[in-house]
Amino acid sequence: MSKLLIPVDFSENAKVAANYAAQIAQETHDEITLFHSFTSHSNKFANAKHLVDPTEEEAHHKMEELVAELLQNYPSLKISTLFGNGILAESLEKQEIKEQYHTVIMGTKGVTGLESVLIGSNTYDVIKESKIPVLAIPKNTIKLKKDNIALLTNFKPGELEVLKQAIPLYGKEFHLQLIHINKNNLEINVLGQQLEKWIEQIIAETGIEDISYIVKAQSYFAGSRENIANGIHTIIRDEDIDVILITKSRKTFFQNIFTENIVKHMAFEIEVPNFFGRVD
Repeated sequence: MSKLLIPVDFSENAKVAANYAAQIAQETHDEITLFHSFTSHSNKFANAKHLVDPTEEEAHHKMEELVAELLQNYPSLKISTLFGNGILAESLEKQEIKEQYHTVIMGTKGVTGLESVLIGSNTYDVIKESKIPVLAIPKNTIKLKKDNIALLTNFKPGELEVLKQAIPLYGKEFHLQLIHINKNNLEINVLGQQLEKWIEQIIAETGIEDISYIVKAQSYFAGSRENIANGIHTIIRDEDIDVILITKSRKTFFQNIFTENIVKHMAFEIEVPNFFGRVD
């Protein structure tokens, strides 16, 4: 059985992510692990031999309440709990996390920016450091929706790998919307041929057949009114995207086009669930 790792600080944002993960697990039969990390800030008694941090007992109590709440709504759900010490982003760097879990699902503050989701950690830190894919859930996401999933693409093998990483969560019965930026200003007939060939490869390797694409010229993102992140958010709203898949590597293809880091900007302003796949 595969596992999903859900960091929780018992905030409403974390509970939204836990409920979203539970809806996925109901369909995939995954086990979810609720993970709470005590940081050096909150665990101020960590170095005292005979003192017990009062926040530790409170955290265990809140964890029991969250488990009970989830089981009330999802009686067949398989849940485990995990407590640790240290910054969340550092914990997710560990090899055992990569070996035991296939995705981190975590809550965010959504469009209010990169505020702390756990003491000492934020969404971008986790996305940047995690050895496994991270699915970031904005606070307005109550119900699992997966009818229309978008993939930011530049015809790179890593993007296909990210799509494959998302399949265990969302299956294959969805419409895949490819979003491509025509950075080389190719003629539309040439670009169309590339896209059709790319779609054939996606179908052959994933079995996903319901695929369309949208192409934007580089100039779409170059004006004063639009940067690349805002432009992508406009596309998400216009196309009614439920989830967007983003390739996270040492150097994303967007950094070859623009000076801004698209992964960081997308983490700053999450409007729909963002799946940040990991490609080494």
